[in-house]
Amino acid sequence: MQRAALGALGGAARVSPRRWLSAAPPALRELRELRARTGQPVMRCREALERAGGDLQKAEAWLEAESRRRGWARAAAAGAHRAREGLVGVLSHGSAAVMVEVNCETDFVARTPDFQQLVEMAARGVLGLCQGASGTKHLLREDELAQLRAGDGGDLLSEHLALAMGRLGERLALRRAAWLRAPGGFVATYAHGWVPPGPPVAMGTYGALVACGGPAPGPPTPELQELGRRVAQHVVGMAPTALGSPEDELGGDTETRLLAQGSLLEPGVSLGRYLRERGGLQVWDFLRFQCGEEPPQEACAPPA
Repeated sequence: MQRAALGALGGAARVSPRRWLSAAPPALRELRELRARTGQPVMRCREALERAGGDLQKAEAWLEAESRRRGWARAAAAGAHRAREGLVGVLSHGSAAVMVEVNCETDFVARTPDFQQLVEMAARGVLGLCQGASGTKHLLREDELAQLRAGDGGDLLSEHLALAMGRLGERLALRRAAWLRAPGGFVATYAHGWVPPGPPVAMGTYGALVACGGPAPGPPTPELQELGRRVAQHVVGMAPTALGSPEDELGGDTETRLLAQGSLLEPGVSLGRYLRERGGLQVWDFLRFQCGEEPPQEACAPPA
């Protein structure tokens, strides 16, 4: 009898931890599931479930509404300093490419999936606007960017911004955006920083778009595309402010014309000459973003 009792006790002691977890009270299971769905802090999830009487869907809806409320309150807070950390996102499609800058207060938040998802939504919203407009170059201010939609029939980017601020607990900003289009050519892109490369939106703390054309009509060869990417890298590294001409002589260390700057790949040779000698890549225009910088005051004509 004693052996049987001890055996029963031993069997109970060997119950798998998974069985204890699966047998957790319903309230605890709902709390874990709500936190997994939303990524919100445990205490806020607990409050949501209490307010919703344990209904998961109602609790999730309350959390989203509360995050938006907190986000709008943070955006409207008086005296809040400007967010200068964040990411630049670059997205290309066909003969066009777009670039966005989204700011946050800390590098920690910039590394979160929620923040990077906001950068991607902003880039897609700008690409949608670009595809429906004419013109080869356009810059968007913060207020214009906030009024774009994240997708066909989706919420305004300003709504997604408020939701992200409430979830992440920091002041965020849709700082600026731009696009370049290269009819008959292509737009080379480059994003530099700590975010691992991965399609479709490249992200980093610096970004560049370069409108390029080849020596002959038709799709660019892989070699020309790679050359264009290197020019975009040069734009990020050397920070030119004007295009210049392919015939410009090599400038000095303070040269700001792109094609007159020394090539990073062949010191002592201007970039314009370097491109002529390697397939004749033409550079028509460029844009460069550095996260947190004060952008130049350029006229932003509305797209036609």
